[in-house]
Amino acid sequence: MAVISWGIPKIFVKDLDGAQTSNPWVKLPTPVEDSTQLETTKGDKLEAKIEGGENEDVRIKRSTYALMLNIRKAKNRTAPIPSVDGVVEHHYAVMLQPEDPTCPGFSIDLSTVSVVDSYNAADGAMWEIQFDALKPKIGATVKWGVVTATGNELEGYEVTIETADNGIETVTP
Repeated sequence: MAVISWGIPKIFVKDLDGAQTSNPWVKLPTPVEDSTQLETTKGDKLEAKIEGGENEDVRIKRSTYALMLNIRKAKNRTAPIPSVDGVVEHHYAVMLQPEDPTCPGFSIDLSTVSVVDSYNAADGAMWEIQFDALKPKIGATVKWGVVTATGNELEGYEVTIETADNGIETVTP
């Protein structure tokens, strides 16, 4: 058993704007090696300067987040998230479960998604997928905890996250 959240992740997505409000979670194909990353952009630092250049107060704005990953295009594999010229019309929730499911994973309850096509000779054709996290109705933008998934590819998955402060949660966009 691992102690840290590394290795091959399982990534689950849920269409929040689809025709069915109870859309099941879908497991994405395993991403291209080393392509999965949660990028955090630290919020801007605001400084209230006084004469002499010292700070009277400092405030930090909230950070922003984007989960990025690449999925290879392959025979008999359809795009995991439909898009037209990189634009995805629906909002999505996404959860990442690390290789050891007892280690911390995370949930982004609401995101705007972009999918662009790319190609290079070493990796072949890929979809570069980016989930830009949006502020959900309640809670943090990125929630950390133990991600649990039950179900299968045919019927879909039920995915929850157990956070240290709020117990077991489902997505609340």
